Amino acid sequence: MSLRFKYSFGAALWRLKLDTACRKLALEVRDGDLLLASFFLLDCDRLELQELQLTQPNAWWQGLEDAHAGLVLLHGYGDRKLGQHKGISALAAGGQVLWEKPDLAFYGLGECGLYAHEVAQPGSDFRLLHLPAGEEARHRVSQVKAAEEVAQFNRARFSECVYPVLYLEGEPYFEEVRRFLAHTLAVTPVSAIEYAETEAYILISYYVRTKNEKLENLLVVFELEGNFCFSESLASELSGIGSDTFFIFRGDLYFIQQKEILQIHSLQF
Repeated sequence: MSLRFKYSFGAALWRLKLDTACRKLALEVRDGDLLLASFFLLDCDRLELQELQLTQPNAWWQGLEDAHAGLVLLHGYGDRKLGQHKGISALAAGGQVLWEKPDLAFYGLGECGLYAHEVAQPGSDFRLLHLPAGEEARHRVSQVKAAEEVAQFNRARFSECVYPVLYLEGEPYFEEVRRFLAHTLAVTPVSAIEYAETEAYILISYYVRTKNEKLENLLVVFELEGNFCFSESLASELSGIGSDTFFIFRGDLYFIQQKEILQIHSLQF
């Protein structure tokens, strides 16, 4: 293993979305003290980071929805108290807006385009929008059909990604992995464990109880034979657990440390 990239954004990394077609990672960074939201693109091959220069005011009221085929998709908010998503904006890599649909809400991406619905009718009247122009290709698509198309396309576009499986305390696999960690590291995981395997490594994200009854989240990597390789504290002073605390894309391990730092490590020999 070797470190490929490490960068502190100085504010919370709120959401990450992979554009697997262009091998880029879109990132949403939110500074709650200053009410500032920023959006970035990271080239996963060259590891070059670029901030999107948005022309719209009040970026705080926008959020990252998805990224695909060179487009970064943002949403606005309808009911801001409930966090209801409203509106779709498609941005080019430079940050310029290519098209907007203020009265639609994003549902998901399919092989043929983007599925959306009217904000007032979240369970009906789905439309298919072509990318990258945003023109409507089909309307009155059923939710069942849209869900099938999105699920099928997600399997295809994330075929080179590995996401961990979440095991909760009390489940058989949680107990099995906990015994392994207790034996190898002399630790006592609690609450939840995330587990993933590659052809060469075992990756485990787990929680331990601290002295003040908070949680610390740690990531550990072993070779398949059980030999220890790497350990990092992801977050401390936690009051609860999370999910998808790491992922693997094209042989690289991605994770966020202390909410603000993105690290990328190569898992290639």
